[in-house]
Parts: sequence; structure tokens; C-alpha cells
Amino acid sequence: MIYQHRCVTARGGRLEDRHAEFQRVAMAALDDHGSKLVGAWEIWVGNDAGSAIWQLREHQSLATWERHRAKAMADAALTSRQDATLYPTLDFVDTSILCLTDFSPAFPGDWPAFDAVRGKDRGFIEQRVIHMRPEQPAAHHALYRDKIMPALEREGASLIAFFDTVIGPGTTNTGSHRSIELRRFPDMAAWQRWRDVQETDPALSHLVKRAWLGAVARIDSTILRPMDYSRIR
Repeated sequence: MIYQHRCVTARGGRLEDRHAEFQRVAMAALDDHGSKLVGAWEIWVGNDAGSAIWQLREHQSLATWERHRAKAMADAALTSRQDATLYPTLDFVDTSILCLTDFSPAFPGDWPAFDAVRGKDRGFIEQRVIHMRPEQPAAHHALYRDKIMPALEREGASLIAFFDTVIGPGTTNTGSHRSIELRRFPDMAAWQRWRDVQETDPALSHLVKRAWLGAVARIDSTILRPMDYSRIR
């Protein structure tokens, strides 16, 4: 599987308009065209909070992704509705293609319908974009798998997924040095406890602030709130 990771920005109070138009115009149609929307999360804390949403779409392969794009572009009714009502609500769309690492938790083989997840508990998701120098990924991933993943289970945190970038920023001809981590917290109080324990537990503080941060070039973190139709929550 590959995953299209997309940030959609609609500033100036237009994000709510974008949410309504997307659900009315494009959400079901794109799913029907083979682009499975598995995650949709509004930025709650971080740059563009209240003005941007991250989406994650599942495709069987790069070939099926290309076929989906061609099919969607050929759908005159869909493109006409998007051009008339959806795209005018947007400022910017940024996309990359990801794949799950071999140590990431697996996703389900089948995803529920949108209506089946509405009203269910959503929690909060911390998304970390991990930037590494080209020589760092192998050592970083070993450290993450062996040391960081077990520590995440403290204070109610759970790892949803860990991706490497296939196409987009941080890629070379031979690999990826940009990774995406998604971890779930049941509520913001649990996230705060996780932050606090990094100050009170010397071993955890050293692991996170010295070993992990020392193994990367930069980490950009945002707190996301799943949309009511998000399958990953």
C-alpha cells in the first residue's frame, strides 16, 4: 500500500466552508474512484491551527494512484463541482506519497463506511514530521523501533502508524530521510501527562531529549483533531 498525505489550507475563516463543500461535493466520489480516505484531521495546535486539515488516502500502489488521478480528472461532473464550489474555499494544497515502515502497526484490510464512524470517540492525534540527514534514517529507525515505541505506551499514548516518504520532500534516488509519526492520545490531559513525565522521569527525558532528538535534524509536531468522518481516530 501507499498513502497520499495531504495538507489542505483554507485561511480567513473558510475552513468550515471547505469541510461542508468537501463532504457534499467530493468525499464519496473520490472514494468511489478508488482513493480511500482513511484519515482526516484538523490542526488543533500548531501552525495554521483552525485553518488547515491533514488527509491520508490509501492506494494499492503507485500505478493505482495514477489510475485514480486519471479517472477523477475524467469525471467532468466532479471536476466541474470542485472548480465551482470546493476549490474557491482553498488557499493551498501540499501532497506527498508515503509508505508504512516494516515496524509500523498494520492498518486494517477493510475500512468502515463513513457513516459507521460518525459519532464515535475521536481522541487526539499528535503528528510528528521527522526530518533527517540522508545518513541518519537507518540508525534512527532502529532506535525508534527498539527504544521509542515501547516508551509511547506510557500515559495512554499509542502509535497509530510510522511512515517513510516515497515521493516528496526528503527523498533521494536511494531512499527517504523524512518520516511521519502518528500517535493517538485519548484526550489532551493524557498528552499533557506525557509531556510532564518527560520532565520528571530522568531516564525518559534522556531517551527523548538526548537520544531521539540527537538522532534527527528536526521534528515538527502538531496536534490534530479527527474529523467526524475520519476512519482513523
